[in-house]
Amino acid sequence: MRSDMSKTSIGTDEISRLIGSGNWDDSILGPPSTWPLCLRSAVEIMLPAMAQIVIFWGPDLIALYNEPYAPTIGQRHPKAFGRPAQENWAELWDDLEPLLRRVMDTGETVAAKDRPFYIERHGYPETVYFDISYSAIRDEDGIVRGIFCIVNETTARVRADQALQASEERFRAVISQSAAGIGQGSLEGKILHVNRRFCEIVGYNEVELLGKNIADITYADDMPEQTRLFSRLAATGESFDMEKRYVRKDGSQVWVNNTVSALRDEQGRIHQVAVISVDITERKTAQEAERRLVSIIASSNDAILAIDLGMAITSWNGGAERLYGYKAEEIVGQSVMVLVPDDRIDEEPALLEQIKAGSMVDAYETKRRSKDGRLVDVLLSVSPIHDAAGRIIGASKIAHDISAKKEAERLQAVLIGELHHRVKNVFATVIAIARQTLAKATDTQDAVAAFEARLSAMAHAHDLLAEGDWQSADLIAVVEQAVAPYPPEVFDVSGPSVLLPQKAVATLSLALHELGTNAAKYGALSVSTGRVSIIWDFDPEASALSLRWQERGGPIVGSPTKKGFGSRLVERLLAAELNGTSKIMYDAAGVVCEIEAVLLPPGTK
Repeated sequence: MRSDMSKTSIGTDEISRLIGSGNWDDSILGPPSTWPLCLRSAVEIMLPAMAQIVIFWGPDLIALYNEPYAPTIGQRHPKAFGRPAQENWAELWDDLEPLLRRVMDTGETVAAKDRPFYIERHGYPETVYFDISYSAIRDEDGIVRGIFCIVNETTARVRADQALQASEERFRAVISQSAAGIGQGSLEGKILHVNRRFCEIVGYNEVELLGKNIADITYADDMPEQTRLFSRLAATGESFDMEKRYVRKDGSQVWVNNTVSALRDEQGRIHQVAVISVDITERKTAQEAERRLVSIIASSNDAILAIDLGMAITSWNGGAERLYGYKAEEIVGQSVMVLVPDDRIDEEPALLEQIKAGSMVDAYETKRRSKDGRLVDVLLSVSPIHDAAGRIIGASKIAHDISAKKEAERLQAVLIGELHHRVKNVFATVIAIARQTLAKATDTQDAVAAFEARLSAMAHAHDLLAEGDWQSADLIAVVEQAVAPYPPEVFDVSGPSVLLPQKAVATLSLALHELGTNAAKYGALSVSTGRVSIIWDFDPEASALSLRWQERGGPIVGSPTKKGFGSRLVERLLAAELNGTSKIMYDAAGVVCEIEAVLLPPGTK
């Protein structure tokens, strides 16, 4: 039977048309025309409303709802319309029924915000959220006949809030656990927020930091640049990175890399800044150590170079340039074998094998070839070079120039040999003097005195050589030393400076000693009226020396019946050592000794 509900229904939506179509005659509610006035009034309020409304009517809680409510029950619409609620809300009935019975039994209004409900409206289970207001529908007698439910699904907002909250919690966790120090501050530099890591970096706790100005913990030398960049950010919003130092609570310094960004308010105005601080102290320390190492390498007098595992030169310092003669741009990239002499060609590959095995090569002496082909004596040490992963990627080579040391060793060997030779000669001379002095001596005391005097003359000659280079001595010094034991006024000494070779120095010293000794015993030096002249001349072009010893004013001289040591020394040994002739003449007026010699250059054998 057709209903006359159309007289009271409002709207053209699906549900209004459904009610007005008259298809309710067989409904468990009966035709709308038979509905109680309170129900019809409630339906007339519900249908045109834009709010989500559902009515549960009677003991069976028959569900009637409007068009805005239909989407909230998904696939249950439209079969749920006009049917008992338990049929279509079965999965949440244990939750929903107590709410509805409470209103039905007590007439009390039940309301809640973001009330969760478990529902399967789209074929799968989900938890949805509603703001609800369940109020009683009363008849003319005030009896509760149904429930007028105004609902507002808030699932999307609640889930958004939950997602936002989760995001904020994750963000707070990230901020809190971040390895970077994170802070927030005002445009005036006041610290407003810091995370745990920021506190660890600067050594203050959060309470101590909040309210401080960033300038309070910034190293003074870094403030000008920070102020400049901060002013630019405040004016333009341009973020900046800056390496700077914080002064920690204990007074120590910590290097950080600061990334500073602008924070804007709802009107887009810059009102705060965010700071991310990363502790780079370890890196800065490593950089400083590396800088010092580079400086040391660059300024080192030793040759320091690096090679890769293919023996190509990869670095070259100033010491290497000075030692080997190659500039860095000439040699880097070339094989290190260009420095290795041909007779040591297997040395470098053997060194590299030790390096690949992780061993260091202790310093050892070897030779290397310079750019001009000259061989250089070096003390070479080699160490492995590792990459960041600890793998060996090459070798570092330090070469110390030991050319001077090797030359000194060579010279030392020569000098030792020469010393051995000279000591032997001295011993031979001493033995000869001893034999000549003591062999036919009748007065032991006089013989010993003569022997000591001759040794003293030899020692003085060696003193003269020691004062020079052991190669020569000046004839003037030799003569002055020979006449030193006697009064200077009895001698007339004249002649140019002449360098006597080492062999002639001792022999001439002995000869002059013997001439002086004989003159003191028998000749001009034995009387107060006697005088001695020692005159010489030298021809540099011919290296010819002429020397004359002449006595006068002494006793009358006669030829000796036999020749002693002095005469033999002058006439034989002296002539041999001086490459010339020498003779003694016993003139009645005084002894004359003439020496003609050719002087070989010092050092000539």
